[in-house]
Parts: sequence; C-alpha cells; structure tokens
Amino acid sequence: MFFLIGWRTKAKVVGHVDRTCTKCARSTVQTVVKTRKWLTLFFIPTIPLSGDNQVVRCNVCGLIVKATPELETQLAAKAMSAKA
Repeated sequence: MFFLIGWRTKAKVVGHVDRTCTKCARSTVQTVVKTRKWLTLFFIPTIPLSGDNQVVRCNVCGLIVKATPELETQLAAKAMSAKA
C-alpha cells in the first residue's frame, strides 16, 4: 500500500484596492489575495499547515507584497459597508 502525501497552496481573491505601487509608481487597482498552505493526501487538501496570509498583487507590474494590518482593516470596513 502506498500514500501520496504532499502540500498545496490555495489562493482566493478577497478584493481589490486602489493603491500606488511601490515598484512601478503607478496608481492602480491592486488585487488582494488570501493564501493558505494545506497538507494533501491523494491530492485532496486535508489539514491546514499555516494560517491565512494576505498579499497584494499589482495588476500592472506583478509585484507581490504582504498586506499590512492597516489594509486588512480597510478591507473589513469595505466589506461591512457593502453588506449594509
């Protein structure tokens, strides 16, 4: 009997933010992505290995930076206002 064990990083788009990119210096809409690493058993994600990480990706140059806590609170406020 054999087992196929590995890990996978799953990504999910959380939202979009208007910011100035630090690399290309353009004011663009950037995508906020939530990532999480999973242990897989037979290619099925079974156990989460790490907590949620949020990163911001520039849609022009492709720069990826870790999201600041300030940005996370801004996204939460934006989501609350959209529900109301």
